[in-house]
Amino acid sequence: MISVIAATLLILQGTVPDSDIYWVFFTDRGENVQGRLDEAEEAVRSGMSMERRSIAGCLSADQYDLQPYSEYIASVETVSEVPVRTASRYLNAVSVELTADQVMELQHASFVQEVRPVCSSTFSPSEEIPAADSYGLSLSQLSQINLFELQQRGWTGQGVTVGILDTGFELDHPCLQSVSVLAEYDFVNEDSVVAWQEGDPEEQASHGTKVLSVMAGYDPDLYIGGAFNAAFLLAKTEVTGEESQVEEDYWVSGLEWLEFQGADLVNSSLGYSEWYEPWQMDGNTAVTTVAADLAASRGLVVFNSSGNNGPGDTTLVAPSDGDSVFASGAVDGSGLIAGFSSRGPTADGRIKPDGCARGYLAVTASFGGSGYSSVNGTSFASPLMASAAACISSAHPDWPMMRIFEALRETADRSGNPDNTYGYGVVDALAAVMHRSVVGQVRRSDTGEPIEGLTITVAMQSGTSVSVTSNNQGYFAVEPEVLGGFTATSQGWGVSIPVSGILDDSGADIIIYCDPVSSDQQPSVYPNPSASEFYIGFDVAGESADVSLSVYTVAGELVFSRSRSNLQPGCYRAPVDGQAFHWDGTVESGDPAASGQYIAVLKTGESVSLLNLALIRGAEEQL
Repeated sequence: MISVIAATLLILQGTVPDSDIYWVFFTDRGENVQGRLDEAEEAVRSGMSMERRSIAGCLSADQYDLQPYSEYIASVETVSEVPVRTASRYLNAVSVELTADQVMELQHASFVQEVRPVCSSTFSPSEEIPAADSYGLSLSQLSQINLFELQQRGWTGQGVTVGILDTGFELDHPCLQSVSVLAEYDFVNEDSVVAWQEGDPEEQASHGTKVLSVMAGYDPDLYIGGAFNAAFLLAKTEVTGEESQVEEDYWVSGLEWLEFQGADLVNSSLGYSEWYEPWQMDGNTAVTTVAADLAASRGLVVFNSSGNNGPGDTTLVAPSDGDSVFASGAVDGSGLIAGFSSRGPTADGRIKPDGCARGYLAVTASFGGSGYSSVNGTSFASPLMASAAACISSAHPDWPMMRIFEALRETADRSGNPDNTYGYGVVDALAAVMHRSVVGQVRRSDTGEPIEGLTITVAMQSGTSVSVTSNNQGYFAVEPEVLGGFTATSQGWGVSIPVSGILDDSGADIIIYCDPVSSDQQPSVYPNPSASEFYIGFDVAGESADVSLSVYTVAGELVFSRSRSNLQPGCYRAPVDGQAFHWDGTVESGDPAASGQYIAVLKTGESVSLLNLALIRGAEEQL
């Protein structure tokens, strides 16, 4: 995962300019390393990244937590005669403006390992196509990767902190009014304003605003972002406009800042290729790739656009070539790869991209207005992918981000036969949540309402067990870490009806019903009307009783009957065996009953209830 910077000067294309910006890599970490490591570890254990690093198992500080040695930095500034621009603890390097003579002088310094030019970005603005103003503009792109289903289950990014590296951000669009921004920093102007500032190109914040909207947008009835309940850290690291060079050193500084601020994952819809040839997209050369893989070793995974240089082979941009960077390719609404989407393999033969999401005619907030637009680019596939990761993290808060990385790849639609066009395919966020996990909902048996805050325990036949708490929609997800037979129960309300099943790599999706301790409600019918079947629920109160159900046509013809003897007092309403009566919509001969009204006669001891059932064949979509 962790790349090693070559010890000799990397010979790159072109000649050395008279004056430009360079990375200066140091040979070591300088003096008093252990004392500085002790201080760094104390900062890690008390800092905002502590929880993420604890989950990732890397609370101990190492050399990559140390800032470059101050005396080395001072020596560089003596040669350059200007202050360094940035200092990277991951790279043990600084970026600084140097002349050709100064480059040569530093190359011979004993404390310098390498000098290389700072790379330029591949960023370019996207072309907008006005989108129709209709309900659910983002529904299609969310549903394509099953992210809509996660949101419906209450996993919307809550509890997750997302960092974004981009061109800048304006929050005045209607869908960005409620974004939770924890912190922001402008690495270009070295201040805390990530919106447009005097001197910026007119469209400076356009790209970042659109990317943010894909994740954080919330404009009910019009547009919903992929992880709208997440909290965000915003880093402005790019300069737009042809007159300005866009450097990777801001990106590296921004990434280290996000890691220190406690981000759980990062979206970067940016890429770097100038000075890098395809044979250098090996996961070990590009500065941003080195930094991104180092961040992953600390539990912080970068989700990055693969680039818009397709359809040729090895057209990736850094850092998407990293083995611990999730590279996102772009597909259209039918799941076909976009022609511009960059392809793998990496120079060392690894499959890329890692997965795909909508990047052709994706819908984002319009910049400088209140509407929405369709845009093209892997820049917009990446925030959908990062949104999926954030929502999966809401469902599995105990999962390290690399576990989510793994689940997304292994459950994508081409995971069985990946290639360098689609990678592992269009991702499926729900399948990723379910990967090797027991997932489901806990409901009241009498009303069907979800129950929040219950403790669900999954006991494996192997003897291990694991517990989790249901969310505000009654849903839960838990990975027992072993496969095989299981039984799931709940505690905290009523009497749980145990659910048994078999857990495999694809997971298990279940419903746990809880009977109220005591109930005396009218009998219930669910669903009603129905296209195919009915569950008729009832209570037995006071003492044991015989119970029967008979279903008649309105003309009085008996079409279905069942009876049970000596039922004990309790609630019998859950749509599972041994609970509510189940009529499958067929007559005694096994043929489907015709559409129409039916009368159900329910006898519970001495009590008789008449229930109306409406069977409407062929109406599945309407019911």
